[in-house]
This record gives sequence, structure tokens and C-alpha cells, in this order.
Amino acid sequence: MFLCPKMFLIARRIAKLKENECQIAVEDVMYLLIFYKFSELKVHLVPKLSRCIYNGRLEIWPSKDWELESIHSDEALEMIREHVTTVIGLRANASVKEAWATTKITRSILGRVYVASILYGYFLKSASSRLNLEQCLAMESQELTHRNSLKFPEICSYGVKHLLFGRLSSTNSKSYGEGSSRLVNRPEKLRCYVMGFDPDTLQRCAKLKSKEAMNLIENHSRALFGDETSTGFLESEEVILTSFSSLKRLVLEAVAFGSFIWETEDCVNTVYKLKEG
Repeated sequence: MFLCPKMFLIARRIAKLKENECQIAVEDVMYLLIFYKFSELKVHLVPKLSRCIYNGRLEIWPSKDWELESIHSDEALEMIREHVTTVIGLRANASVKEAWATTKITRSILGRVYVASILYGYFLKSASSRLNLEQCLAMESQELTHRNSLKFPEICSYGVKHLLFGRLSSTNSKSYGEGSSRLVNRPEKLRCYVMGFDPDTLQRCAKLKSKEAMNLIENHSRALFGDETSTGFLESEEVILTSFSSLKRLVLEAVAFGSFIWETEDCVNTVYKLKEG
């Protein structure tokens, strides 16, 4: 069937609209999955910031620090606490008085801190998963190397079944067990692992894998920090009075949000091909 140029353009436009509708639906599903992960922690996402301002002061309560920190490993949590100190200036072991001290920050800077913290959470999750994978592969490689080093008479004497299940009582088996133990007991630290990244690896871990994730971050941040009058929250110079405790709550939520985005991307991508970011 021959289509005239005008009909061809209309058909292509319809296909594009359907594609956009599908992408929006996928983004909605991803957001619901992230929302569900927060609900499992019994943590409510911070609503639009304007709803949290009372008498000219922004306060987010309850803090939910413990719940938001509980999803991270000890090594990742140590790096996250340093991130909190860097972006808002609150020490990890700050007193209650220090945490509830007030400070001023513009809406635009707060928005940038929130987005940067989402990306940091995404990066840490990506790096942690990469490290875990490499450690598993290293253990498998060591096990395979040991099995290949056994001589044929040794294999026959212990039997295939014992070999498959690693039930060897020889000196070689003992050294293999000790080697595995050393690998498990002394894994590479996440901080050292990340510090050893070359620029390409650093970029791969930090870059969002999908366009859907980029849209999620943009839409969520705009809904949180935007208002009815400004065209964009990153341009707003409105000064907000708040406490360091509330700032920490926002940063920890953002880091968790980034971590959940990575997990959601990984999950959704198994059933639907996400667009590369």
C-alpha cells in the first residue's frame, strides 16, 4: 500500500506519540517501584517543599535517618556520611544542638544538592554492585584454577562427586580453603576500589543508564522544589531558613532515591528495553 508524503508523516507522528506514551507509562511504573521501596522502610517521601515551610522556616519531621541509612552497607554508609558533611557541613557525630541549629540556603542550591545526592547514591550502588561482581568472579576463578591444578590420579582417587562438592582432604584442598578464606575475610574496601577507578570506569558508574531515569530525577526534583511562580527551581534565589537536621533528611532521602533508581532500572530492563541515557 502506497502512502502519500502527508499520510506517511501522520503515521510517523502517531508512532512517535505511542512511543512517548509507552515511555511515560514505564517511568510511572519505575516511580511506583521506588515509592514502594520507600514504603517498605516506612519512610514517606518529602512532599512539595512549600508544604513543609511553617512561619518562614523549613522543617522536615520525623527525620527517619536510621531507616534511610539502613539500606546501605557499612562501607557505603561511611562514604555517605562524608558526603553529608561535605554538602551541608554537618559532622557525622554532631550533637543534637548542632543538628537543630538553623542555617540559610537558597532554593536553587538546595535543589542542586538534592540532585547531586541522587546521582551520588546511584554511583555508590553501581560501584558496590560492580565490586561484588568482581569479587564473586575472583572466587570462581580461584576455585576453577585449583580444580584444574589437580592431577588425574588425584581426581580419580577422590571421585567426581567429591570433586564437584569440594570435599577434598588433601593438602591441596587445605590450601584452597585457606585461599578462599583469605579472599572472603579480606575483601577490597569500597573506598579503595572507587579511588582506583580510571576516568572511563568512573564515568560508566556515574552515568545514568537510561533516559527514563533522567526524566524521573528531573520530574521528581521539579515536583519537590518547584513552585507555581518560578519557571525552574534551579534559577530560584529564594532564601530558605531551615535546620541542619532537615537538610540531612533531604540528602539521605536523595541518596536512597538514587540507589533505588539503580535497582529499578536493573529490574525493569529485564522485561522492557529502556532507552539509553
